[in-house]
Amino acid sequence: MNWQPLIEFLVYAGIGLASFLLWWVVYDHVLTRGLSTGEAVFGRTPNVAVALDVAGGFLAMGLLNYAVISGPRLDSFAHDVEATALSLLGTLALLGVLRMAIAAGLRLWFGHKRDAQGDEVSLNNELFRQRNLATGLFSTALYLILVAGLLESDLLDLSGYRLEATWNMLGVWLLGLVAVVLHSWSFLGLGWREHILAESFDRNNTAAPLSLLGFLAGVLLLNHQLLPPLGEGQHLLNTPAHWEFLLLGMASVFVLRTVLYWLLGGLLGVSVRTELLARRNAAWGVLDGAFVFALFLILIALIA
Repeated sequence: MNWQPLIEFLVYAGIGLASFLLWWVVYDHVLTRGLSTGEAVFGRTPNVAVALDVAGGFLAMGLLNYAVISGPRLDSFAHDVEATALSLLGTLALLGVLRMAIAAGLRLWFGHKRDAQGDEVSLNNELFRQRNLATGLFSTALYLILVAGLLESDLLDLSGYRLEATWNMLGVWLLGLVAVVLHSWSFLGLGWREHILAESFDRNNTAAPLSLLGFLAGVLLLNHQLLPPLGEGQHLLNTPAHWEFLLLGMASVFVLRTVLYWLLGGLLGVSVRTELLARRNAAWGVLDGAFVFALFLILIALIA
């Protein structure tokens, strides 16, 4: 009987568990200082919005643990374990810094604007005090973008192309930002004054970020499938054809989604935009995100 796989599983699972606990400590004592994550999650009225934000870090640790373990092996199991632990530690630190930067950026964006309850809009306030589920879902979408970028990075230079991998990471984050803006403009039909941030933070509209999650998942998975293997001087930010294909893919999905909406409008007599924005219909937000993601899966299967 070969016990090596079981031993390796226990070791890597232990590293993963340690990273989860460390993220909880960083989140509770640094990212949300002055607020109690334990009370929010385990108190008398559990806060799902906070749980979604914490889960984003757990998802990041789990996916990155998977990426490192499934990557190329080093010369010994001990070195593999060391590389995994160091990668997760570096990623956790970077994720914490990025989360603080996002919170600060959102505070600057909203300025002294107040939400529907009269409080100044900020990430932690919407999550902890307002229990804004839409904010929690939007935060999950941001984590999805951050994790997709970090999966392309190579902090320890195991591939020998750390610079190219770093440019890929930054390119994925840029793609995520572009996708959020395009979703707000095209899929939700909003503009500069009315946008996904207003829906997620001010109006507590869970339908909008649910739709966004399906779109982002499809775009990021398509990009990952399209990325060529790392090579000298080859990365996401210097391949215009790659971006052209992504934009055409997103446009094609948008057209097919519009056709579906016309059909639904004719058959059911409903306005899908009204369902997403005016009625804040979370049920349709889920279906909209699932349909869009399914369309991307067809495209991904064809190029795999």
